[in-house]
Amino acid sequence: MRRLLIFTMLCFCCATLYAQGRVYCEIVERKTMGKKVKVMIDFGQKRKLRPSQQTLVDERGKEIVFNSKIDALNHMDSLGWSFLQAYTVVSGSSGDNGSTSSEIHWLLCKDIVEGENPHKGLSTKGLHKK
Repeated sequence: MRRLLIFTMLCFCCATLYAQGRVYCEIVERKTMGKKVKVMIDFGQKRKLRPSQQTLVDERGKEIVFNSKIDALNHMDSLGWSFLQAYTVVSGSSGDNGSTSSEIHWLLCKDIVEGENPHKGLSTKGLHKK
């Protein structure tokens, strides 16, 4: 019994050591016509991309349109990403005309093992063209 317990603990330790790290990404909703949603994704790509070039696309390079932000979050979950935190960024002035805008940013993470491509299944319009 004692050997079985030690063997189980050793297997658990080896399995946890195999997980090498964690990567992060951020998604932001883009305005679209109608009720559908497109999202911009930032997973550390070069910042010289325009916001329209950060839109999430499928394997063929076509923009992915979601029913809602929750639909986008479910898509990311299916690729192994987990929700961490949401925060709002407010820009503009709050003067007399009240011209402010806000964006909700969702921070996600994914645990990866050594050699695994953390962005498998993810591409942006700007990166797909390369």
